[in-house]
Amino acid sequence: MALHAVGSVQPLNCARGQATTISVLQDFAKKPENLICLLQEPWCDRHGNPPSLPGFDTFTPSPTKSRCVTYVRHTSSLTATTVFTAQDSFLGTTITTPHNQKTFTLNNFYSPERAEPLAAIIPDLKLPNDCLLMGDLNAHHPWWQGPLPQTTSISRASHTIANWLQDNEFHLQNEPAIPTHHPRNGGQPSTIDLCLSLGSTTQSILSLALDHDTTSDHSAITITQSLPTATAPAVPRQCWRMADWERFDSRIQSAKMDLSQLQGTDDTLQAITNVTQLIHQAVDEAVPLRT
Repeated sequence: MALHAVGSVQPLNCARGQATTISVLQDFAKKPENLICLLQEPWCDRHGNPPSLPGFDTFTPSPTKSRCVTYVRHTSSLTATTVFTAQDSFLGTTITTPHNQKTFTLNNFYSPERAEPLAAIIPDLKLPNDCLLMGDLNAHHPWWQGPLPQTTSISRASHTIANWLQDNEFHLQNEPAIPTHHPRNGGQPSTIDLCLSLGSTTQSILSLALDHDTTSDHSAITITQSLPTATAPAVPRQCWRMADWERFDSRIQSAKMDLSQLQGTDDTLQAITNVTQLIHQAVDEAVPLRT
């Protein structure tokens, strides 16, 4: 009988933010129980590549400028293989355990800007019986949105997606009517970042939590899941009680970062990225590791 361990899977739409993309990956990697990170709209460098993450394998649906990316932690008990791609926005990855014992297929989907791109491919989509479908579907429907105002019309594409999911007996893990997208333009919050499960994968999900406090205008979702033999590797943890805060302060001060001349959005976003990276560097230098 296979042993089981608890691991976390986290999707987030980064809204193409450089600081958001980098910080969420760095924070995710610090906890050994965090096994799989799925990003939608990640920031990509000038070559069209998303950030790499040490200790993780990276999967994308297209060679460059992918609109979703999946990171799977290196472990002795989990391997991942790409089994489905469509356009630059839809990615399926099969997660397996030793001796080719399949566990589930993880689908990382981003329907660009509206529901129509996903609705166009979903009728011909053949997904395995045990899988998760996670990401930003950009579809509005009472099933996950909750009661909509009478003046709100549901697009044909959203109906197509919801009907297909129901016909294929997907289980919605989100609590309906809890918003996951809070537009920066002041628009009405909505529930478009979803987690749905199919088959025995549904029973493996222990909990779902939303984190609304992100630097994106989307909430982060964290799924806690029971995975066969998915024991995370021993990852060094920081010993905060032995932190050298004088060294931390010295590292920050030595950077002599000037934030008084910022002009426009690009300068501000770059400054946020620089500050985030500086803080992580200072912590790495000032806080010792323990295994």
